[in-house]
Amino acid sequence: MTYNIDDLVEALSKLEKYGIKYVIIGDTVIQLALKSKELSGDVDLFVEEPSPLIEEELYRNIAENENWGYSTTEIGTPRLIARIGDKEIIIEIYENFMDIEIPDQVIVEAKTLKLRGLKVRVLHPEQYFVLKARQGVDLDKLAKYVKMLKKIDKKLLSKTIEYFPDEEQGLIIERLRSIGLEI
Repeated sequence: MTYNIDDLVEALSKLEKYGIKYVIIGDTVIQLALKSKELSGDVDLFVEEPSPLIEEELYRNIAENENWGYSTTEIGTPRLIARIGDKEIIIEIYENFMDIEIPDQVIVEAKTLKLRGLKVRVLHPEQYFVLKARQGVDLDKLAKYVKMLKKIDKKLLSKTIEYFPDEEQGLIIERLRSIGLEI
């Protein structure tokens, strides 16, 4: 299902009402960078606080209070199904746990966008590429994104790679090269 910026802002505003501090980390990063009129797919949030694992009941309460659906992601963190008008936006909540490991510095360096008056923190596309390359998933999709973006900051790519352990950096660089990014 597709939705627009207004729908996204409404869902995120409701989360902020409950004190959720987050950074957008998934494909939505690229959709926002491309200034897409219609957004699709789930919205992946890295939550700084409150912890989705320790405070799971809070996320269940948000779903109940807002008449949203609730389930869990494949790693057991909350998945909210935000009902905004006649649309549903799936919001997956993550923190550093199991397969998700985002260095603190990446989160600190996320940019702030203003969407319809709401300030939201979002990874830079370059940070997103590094995280996805580290995971080794969706490389074909990433190659398409690289072609669609007009400008990619190679210094930011390199800086982000340096936040990962030395033994992982070579593989990240190799995967980035496979999608058309020379480091």
